[in-house]
Parts: sequence; C-alpha cells; structure tokens
Amino acid sequence: MKAKKLKMEIKTAKFSFPIPALRFSTLKWISRLTLKYGPSRMWEGWLPPSGEYNTREFLEKITPQDVEQILDQLEQEEPFELVNIDTYDENQEKVVVKIYTV
Repeated sequence: MKAKKLKMEIKTAKFSFPIPALRFSTLKWISRLTLKYGPSRMWEGWLPPSGEYNTREFLEKITPQDVEQILDQLEQEEPFELVNIDTYDENQEKVVVKIYTV
C-alpha cells in the first residue's frame, strides 16, 4: 500500500496541535503557490541573515519541481515515520513533533 497523505502532530505540555493529514496533491499545490511568490518576499523578517545555516540560499534555489519530486518519491513508498522528536523545552516541559505518511 502506497502512502497517500502526510500527517503532522505537535504536542507540548500546554497544547496539542494536530494538523490534518494532507494529500500529496494538496502539498504540491501549496508548494507551487508558496514558491511562486518567492521566499525573499514571503519569509522576509524571520529568515536568519544570509550565511547563517544557508537557509536563505536554500529557499531561494529550491524550485516547485524539486518539491514535487520529493513528494512524488514519498508517495511511492509504504507509509512510514519521517520525523519523531521527543524532547523538552526551556521550561523542562515535554515537546513531541511527529511527521509521517499515511
């Protein structure tokens, strides 16, 4: 059975933020729309200055085709867990982040 959707969950001691599972076609549409308007305009102000973590350079070079290729590959795989972070914040409260395909 191939994966159909991407699911994310974020939990802290104070709240739980379950993000609905999104179809890969929806994620492709969102990525095309987001990258169409350019990261320099959309993410101005919260990106680190150029040179730190290379985030700005990465976001300026990634294309909708790159994202679509990644999502196409995820869609071909069996459902699996991409991210499972279980840690504590600065107040020593538990934080859980999970990203997986379904």
